Amino acid sequence: MKLKLTEKKPETPDVTSFIFSPSESLTWQPGQFLHYVLHHRPTDDRGSDRWFTVSAAPFENHVMVTTRHASEKSSTFKNALFDLKEGDEIEISVMEGDFTLNDPEKEHVFIAGGIGVTPFRSIIKQLDHDKKPINVTLLYSNHDQNIVYKEELETIAANNPNFKIHYIFSPEHIDEGKIREFVPDITTPIFYVSGPEPMVDALGETLKKMGIQEDHIKQDWFPGYPAE
Repeated sequence: MKLKLTEKKPETPDVTSFIFSPSESLTWQPGQFLHYVLHHRPTDDRGSDRWFTVSAAPFENHVMVTTRHASEKSSTFKNALFDLKEGDEIEISVMEGDFTLNDPEKEHVFIAGGIGVTPFRSIIKQLDHDKKPINVTLLYSNHDQNIVYKEELETIAANNPNFKIHYIFSPEHIDEGKIREFVPDITTPIFYVSGPEPMVDALGETLKKMGIQEDHIKQDWFPGYPAE
């Protein structure tokens, strides 16, 4: 299947969302990801394909990819993506991933590192659209105060008292102390951790050491990004 680029939307000075229209009907669960192929020359050793979370919620009826770009360090794939013009196409394959929310009635803690907030946007936007409970504490770690999706997430939080957002900026980071500070009862929620792979792996171990059961921990990591 192919996707046609319809809009580039700057989110912060170094993060952009790419909005695509699918050539055929496409369904997904909030939090899932797609395999994308963007043929380009020259191509570095990382190749022409990537896996990106669909940051759009299903009700929005388009695919959105949100990613960070550092021009002097980025891959040839990332440079080609940012060079796309409206009307250009990219190929996709099957939807994958189980980083999805099963029961909105339960309490959840979403831990996001930088661009790892993308699956949480999809999940929260869909819950809000469907008028379902948003029993979520979002701990959002970022290297600076340029927060992706800040306005729309805070708008949803303002109308949903059980949806709480806490930002943690560098040099501080999310650790056991921060989790206990913002989540007084750690035994009840299901913890979702999304972000750069080193951060996700480390926090997974932290949660286990805190006594969180493995079936209450879900992880989704983004290779190629430094830890926030």
